[in-house]
Amino acid sequence: MKSWTKRVAVIFAAFGLLLTGCVPAHTHTFDIQSTDEQYLKLAATCQSPALFYYSCECGVAGEETFTKGAKTAHKFTEEVAEEKYLKTAATCQSGAVYYKSCSVCGKAGNYLHTFATEELGDHAYTEEVPDFTYVKEEATMQSSAVFYKTCVCGLVGEDTFTWGNPLREYTAEEKTAYMPTSLTLSLYEPENSIYGFTYNTQERPLRPVLQYSKGETLTDDCEEVAASVKSATSYTKEMVEFTYYIVKLEVELDPSTTYTYRVYDKYVDIGTETVTMETKDPKATAFSFAHVSDSQVDPTAYADSGAYFNATLAQIVGKNDFIVHSGDVVQHSKYEYEWEQMLNRNFQYLSKIPVMAISGNHENEYNPHGYSETFKHFHNKIPTQDSTVQGYFYSFTYGNAKFIMLNTNKAGVTKLETEQYNWLVEELKNNTATWTIVVMHNPMYSIGKYGSDPSRNSICLALRAQLGGLFAQYGVDLVLQGHDHTISRTYPMNASNQPTSETFKEEGGVAYSVDPAGVIYLMNGPAGNQARVAHDGTYDQSIYKYGRASVASSWAQISINGNRLTVSVQYVSGGQATPYMDTWGIEKTETAAA
Repeated sequence: MKSWTKRVAVIFAAFGLLLTGCVPAHTHTFDIQSTDEQYLKLAATCQSPALFYYSCECGVAGEETFTKGAKTAHKFTEEVAEEKYLKTAATCQSGAVYYKSCSVCGKAGNYLHTFATEELGDHAYTEEVPDFTYVKEEATMQSSAVFYKTCVCGLVGEDTFTWGNPLREYTAEEKTAYMPTSLTLSLYEPENSIYGFTYNTQERPLRPVLQYSKGETLTDDCEEVAASVKSATSYTKEMVEFTYYIVKLEVELDPSTTYTYRVYDKYVDIGTETVTMETKDPKATAFSFAHVSDSQVDPTAYADSGAYFNATLAQIVGKNDFIVHSGDVVQHSKYEYEWEQMLNRNFQYLSKIPVMAISGNHENEYNPHGYSETFKHFHNKIPTQDSTVQGYFYSFTYGNAKFIMLNTNKAGVTKLETEQYNWLVEELKNNTATWTIVVMHNPMYSIGKYGSDPSRNSICLALRAQLGGLFAQYGVDLVLQGHDHTISRTYPMNASNQPTSETFKEEGGVAYSVDPAGVIYLMNGPAGNQARVAHDGTYDQSIYKYGRASVASSWAQISINGNRLTVSVQYVSGGQATPYMDTWGIEKTETAAA
């Protein structure tokens, strides 16, 4: 009892000392590792953890220290224009680029941490580009071609380099690697009658040109246009990566004129057979074009993947000014051999009619997919945009019609990104054409699974919400779609994405919708063999004037004549073009056309 009483007395005595500010003296023992801020000596950096003072149990800090915790990340905030931080030297076009450095240790950052100086560099004539714009001496049997070295800006210097071998050194077997393949023709700049050509070669072409003459023969004094060349990569069936070469060129041709041409390598004397084609008048207000889509074939038909498209093209060529392709040219775009099967198989047609293509999901996100596949195989004049890896957008005017070619196939994106959307708005605002036709792969309206299946139509609904009102506001007439491989035509859809009624005028057996109060969305079947049916019959029939299952080798024949547009959906049967349903059209009165 006395012991407990004594303890209480000591406690009360200590409490009294605290109240009076008097603390009894004791020997400090600095063995407490507290990370409270009051004991912090140095904060953590990228070089060391935080440093703290040991403390006594009474709270007094000692002089000895300990480290605790982890190092911090580097702070790449310093902009020091020193050689050790140089990423890219200054050129005549841009200042030097340096890596930012850590403000603590001086370590250089990576590509995310850079800054540029404003001072431009001098011209440096170090580029060795075997472009025949810069040729000094053509190759001969005895000597290689000689080129001037250039600056990155394209200015030509005085120093030279040689490229290739003397022509006598190329064997007959080697020459086959320079043979043009996968040729396509496009309307590069139709308002000026400029055509674009694209083809590929196994080896880098030595002297690639387009040779052409007016008339039905290629004459000895034919015109020549030099081509540009870029390397690309693809894969074999065995998934072996290889390099091949893309050749592109543009040429201005007279409208409504017969030409004979070939793409050709002058140095090794190898090229395509000659082709005779007739140019059209891109300023005519009466013309026809074909809408095709999804020419890719089922994997079991790869032995001749171009056969179904061949049957379609046989009925199209000779009846149209050009073709609009709304994507999925091949099944697996990563493999160049599929492109070769598709395009080489159809050389006799694709060498005579321009194709204006956009990317489908099989050119982009479908596994296995390639990169920049549309850009590699078609030559279009495209506006500046961030990337062409997953397709690109562009527009062109033909006659009295404006065609707006959208890219709706960026992986992981359900609607147009800001860059493309803003471009689209400006295209619509500044459009003065009588007819406005939009082309896209992913549909906004479809009776198929990607348009009507709630588990698969997220892209469709996002595009509809983003673009439906915009298209109606600016008077888009038709939207040509792909992806679902079915056949459908909506009623005119207004700015609220609601169907509107139509008034028809019959003429020549064709029912023309007069001044429809909205946008008509079409899907015209597959140009390949992957026919499909409607989504379980559950699609919203109140939206569609017609909706049907498709058949192989389908397309739409579309003609414009002044204020009338006519649509005939067709397919190949017995080697003949067969109407799939009644022909229909749109007529604009003078007020609406204005």
